[in-house]
Amino acid sequence: MRSEGERGPLWRRALRASRRRGVRTAAATGLAGALLGAGLTAWGTGALDREPEAAPCWGGLGDETLKGLFGDARLGGEEQGLMWGAREPMLGTCRIAEQGKRLAGSRLTVRVHRLDGLRGTDAHDWPAEFLNPFMTPLGKHLPGMASTTRAWPALPARCVGGDAEDRDGPLVVDLSRGPANHDDDWAFEDGDARRTPMGRAVVETATTVLRSLGCSTTLPAPPATLGNTIEEDRAAGEPLCGVKGLHLPASYAEKPPPGDRMPFDEHRRSGDDALIRVCDAGDGIGPRLRLTTVTHPGLVNVFTASALRGGARVTDAEDKGYGSVNAARAAYRAECPSGEVVFLVEQSDNVQDHPYDLTAALLPGYVAAEAERIRCGPLRIRFDAED
Repeated sequence: MRSEGERGPLWRRALRASRRRGVRTAAATGLAGALLGAGLTAWGTGALDREPEAAPCWGGLGDETLKGLFGDARLGGEEQGLMWGAREPMLGTCRIAEQGKRLAGSRLTVRVHRLDGLRGTDAHDWPAEFLNPFMTPLGKHLPGMASTTRAWPALPARCVGGDAEDRDGPLVVDLSRGPANHDDDWAFEDGDARRTPMGRAVVETATTVLRSLGCSTTLPAPPATLGNTIEEDRAAGEPLCGVKGLHLPASYAEKPPPGDRMPFDEHRRSGDDALIRVCDAGDGIGPRLRLTTVTHPGLVNVFTASALRGGARVTDAEDKGYGSVNAARAAYRAECPSGEVVFLVEQSDNVQDHPYDLTAALLPGYVAAEAERIRCGPLRIRFDAED
């Protein structure tokens, strides 16, 4: 066990770090504060026959990529020139739309921005939209995910800056089509055919952004095909989301009366071998419970405020981590041999007239099982309101 007299508990050191004013590392090329592009550029096309340097989104989306996303539709759009600054949260935005159509799905939005790791402002909406079980990994060596309507990679911190000690979040490039938290994988069987173009588009754009920022780092190409996520039914007595040993409290009826559904009998989850493992559990009406494990070092920082100040304190005997719990979210951050990890249990609705009690009930078992899976265990947490 670490001596508190020498360094202080892990959660207290993290709190001190989060209170410091974040100073983001400028790119190695010394471009901090420089304007890489200015104003808003508009363009339009009919046959997609532009020169490569005229490709939209800072040159990142070429003809073949656009055809993969939109077919032969007439396109128009606008882009904001990329900016780079030590404290700039948004570096640039680009929008592409099918001309003559007003449906949300006919529009693609590309953003280059740094996720907040100090105040927790990106700890809820962005993960709900971009870290959900509709997403599959972009590849083993490419930190990012894609669905049929969303895609993102995190850019290398060694090139674009980011300080884990000051709780900086990663710089990401994200693509979105259609309204937030909407994905039609549930209804269509060709999700892999529509997800793959999104993954290819976001990687090509991210590569162009890196070059614009003066970075020589290249990103690996995503796989030729990005497969579907896993949709499965849960039988009575089986663990939640396939997590070893994780079961509902005894007060939840595993065998409901005839005509009623078993609670959380439907699961949808991303791959177990990804940097982010996400599972939604529901009962046909929609997901009510989400279990997430984040091992990406930059994305872990996005949940620092949730782990520090999200509710009643959670600790562990070995001082490996710190966390907090409330009715909607339980978050625990731990130091593992491979780096820091965040475990999340979130409840969005109650079941069988029960109170919102699952975050606290499931967090200990979820942390213990996932810590063992990623070789971070044993990790036994406890609820402790003592400061």
